Amino acid sequence: MRLLPDRPSIEFLRKEAKDLLAVLRESKPDTSLAEAQRVLAGEYGERDWPALKAEVERRVADAPAAPAGLAEELAAAFGLGKVTAPARPVTFTAMGRCWDITTDHGRWLAVTVYQWITNEQAELGARLRDAAVAAGLSAPVPARSPNGRLIESVRGESWRVHEWLEVGPSPMLAVSAELARRAGALFATLHGLAIPSEEPIHWYLTRRRSYDEWQELLGRARAADKPWAEKLDALLPTIWELQEIELEAPDQLVLCNRNLIPTHVRQGRDGELVAMEWDFAGSLTPELEIGSALTQWVLRPDLNVKALQAFRDGYGAVRAWPRLDMRSFAVGISGWLNWSYNAVCEAINPGSAELAVFAEREAVGVLDRPMTCKGLEQLLV
Repeated sequence: MRLLPDRPSIEFLRKEAKDLLAVLRESKPDTSLAEAQRVLAGEYGERDWPALKAEVERRVADAPAAPAGLAEELAAAFGLGKVTAPARPVTFTAMGRCWDITTDHGRWLAVTVYQWITNEQAELGARLRDAAVAAGLSAPVPARSPNGRLIESVRGESWRVHEWLEVGPSPMLAVSAELARRAGALFATLHGLAIPSEEPIHWYLTRRRSYDEWQELLGRARAADKPWAEKLDALLPTIWELQEIELEAPDQLVLCNRNLIPTHVRQGRDGELVAMEWDFAGSLTPELEIGSALTQWVLRPDLNVKALQAFRDGYGAVRAWPRLDMRSFAVGISGWLNWSYNAVCEAINPGSAELAVFAEREAVGVLDRPMTCKGLEQLLV
C-alpha cells in the first residue's frame, strides 16, 4: 500500500490523480477523473477522495516532531557534522520513520531499518549499488560512520543514512507504459552485471507456512474481532493454490536487488528512475527476480497489458528477455504470502500506535487485492 508522507500536499495529490488518469486511460479511455481519484485514494488506504483529503488535513495539523536529541545523536553516530536545523519528518514505513536532517556538512535522510539488516547485509547491497552506478544507474550516496559502517545503532534501533537527493515521487500504480519501459531497462542493467553469489536465497523468499499456521492466524483474527477475519478465511483456498507453485533449486545465483518495487524507486530528472533501496540485496536468478517484479510493477491494482509489454520491451532493449513459466513466480509468491501473514499478525498485535495504523491498512489491502494463480498466468501471455 502506498504511504502518505508526513507533510502531504493536497495539490500534489490532485496532480497525482491527473497523472493516474492518463495512465488508466491507456487501458480504459473513458475513465473519469473521479474514478482516478477513487483509485488513488484506495492506493493510500482510504475509501474515497474525501477521506483522502481529510487524512491529508489531519497529517498537516499533526506532523510528528523528532524526539529531543535524536538528530544530534544520528549526526554524531554517522559523522554528519553539526545539526543546524530541527529534523523534519519525511514518512513512516514498515521499518519506522524517516527523518530529514540538515547539518553544516549537508542534508541527509536518516532511515530506520529492520534488525536483520546488519552492516554485513548493507555492505552486500552497497556492492551491488556501486556496480550499478558504475553501469550508469542512479542511486543515493550512502553515508558511512567514522567506523566505516553503513548501519549504526541509535536508541536501540538500527539506522542508515544517505545524502539527500532531490528527486520526485515514487511511481503511481498503475504505472504508465513509459515508466514500465524504464523499469524493465533498470532490471536488465542490474542483471547484466551478473555478480556471482554463493549465499542461498533468503528464507523469507522460500519459506511457506503450513495449513495449521494459517488456521491459527485465522483463529487469532476472529478472537480479536477483526472485521476482515472472514475475508482471510475466504482467501485460504487461494493461498493453498499458490503454495502448489514451488521453487526449483537454481543452478546459478547472482546478486540481485530483490526488493526493487515501485515504492523503492523515485523519478529523477527527465523521468529517470532512481533506485533508493539496496539493503535487501542477495541471491536470486534474473528469472525469479523478474517474476517477482512483474507482480509489483504491472499487476497492481489490475493487470496493465500495455505496461507489461513495455516492461518486456525495456528489458529486451538491454539484454534478452528470459524464458518464464509459473515457477518463475515462486519467490514472489513466498514473499507475498509472508508479507500478508506478517501484516495480519501486526494488525492483530501491533508493536506501536503508528504501526497499528499501517498494519491495519496493509492487512486490508492484501485481503482485498490478493495474489492469485489466475493473475500470475496473465503475466505469461
